[in-house]
Amino acid sequence: MQYKAFTRILAIGIILLICFHPAQTTAQEETTNIRQSVISARQHHYIPSREARAIWVSTSQFSKEKEKAQIEMQELFIKYAQIGITDLFAFSVLKWQHKMDWDFLDVMLKEAHARNIKVHPCICPSHIYPGWEKTVKEHPEWLMKTIKEISPKLNLALKEVRDFVIAEIVTALEYDIDGIHLDGIRFQTSQGFSYDDATINAFKKEYGVTPLELRWHNCGSTEWCEWLRWNGNHVTTLVRGIKDSIIESGKDIPLSAAVFPDHESAKLLIGQDWKGWVDEGIIDIICPMIYTSNQDVFRKYTKRAVEVAKGKCLVYPGIAVSTSHNKNTPEDVEEQIIISREENADGVVFFSGSSFSDSFLNKLKSYVFKK
Repeated sequence: MQYKAFTRILAIGIILLICFHPAQTTAQEETTNIRQSVISARQHHYIPSREARAIWVSTSQFSKEKEKAQIEMQELFIKYAQIGITDLFAFSVLKWQHKMDWDFLDVMLKEAHARNIKVHPCICPSHIYPGWEKTVKEHPEWLMKTIKEISPKLNLALKEVRDFVIAEIVTALEYDIDGIHLDGIRFQTSQGFSYDDATINAFKKEYGVTPLELRWHNCGSTEWCEWLRWNGNHVTTLVRGIKDSIIESGKDIPLSAAVFPDHESAKLLIGQDWKGWVDEGIIDIICPMIYTSNQDVFRKYTKRAVEVAKGKCLVYPGIAVSTSHNKNTPEDVEEQIIISREENADGVVFFSGSSFSDSFLNKLKSYVFKK
């Protein structure tokens, strides 16, 4: 009886609390709720329905005239469809990335989608695109400044630059795109960070010294180690901001990135902590650019990337057709596809469309991509 009386009193108390407790949330609480929703949404991972077969393509492969370019796309995408190409990581297709007077991306989407091929516009955040030139001229302080000179690259350590880049990338979400792809999401090679006044003073505010005041510019200096980490954190902040913008748009599309093959050295030398992105859940597809003709080396770095992903993101090893690093034969490419499968990668991506000739298409069609 006492138990029943207690539960009855408890029930009445709950009802009164529900009826009379004001159902209001402050603006701060609403902001927190939205942020938590975004963080929760990061746990949703993009999963392809089959092995991904991607290729990096560019506007430079096609005519500048709309009618000719459309015909060229039709002919090329028919060939791609024959070997099961699933995705295009497309350079310079957004209006502000080129100087053509017609909507290249709109035409590419139409022709690719007609053949069940997905399109991911590719953005290099530090690159100064034609449509960005006017804004950058108005903000020369956004440019990278090496120890010796001004560099024609945007400084990703500056919040103003990151905010600008994110706002521009958001315009791509107005299209029926299938993803956003990032390339050059890093600083310049060999610790090529910016030493402009705003950047080094921001570092000094946190650590009490500028990197230029350090005697040793190597990992023997704890402050130099912090300088490396500090710059890398800004790149990660940019990736996080892009991912959050995609989620907030309501589009269920992946964010992918072309990255240097070794995550440990990439983190130190170019501020590209792609293992950290994977662990945080702010990247959906990693494309380590494993440009080599040494099959043992290719296997080694493919295996490492899959181990880093641990099922938290997809891995498409980048296979060279022809790059500044190496040139592969059709047989080399075929073997690297097989290795990628053996190491449980989720797909492959080829660099690049401009060198992916019929000899490669026919070789892959005859065996590894045979229907």
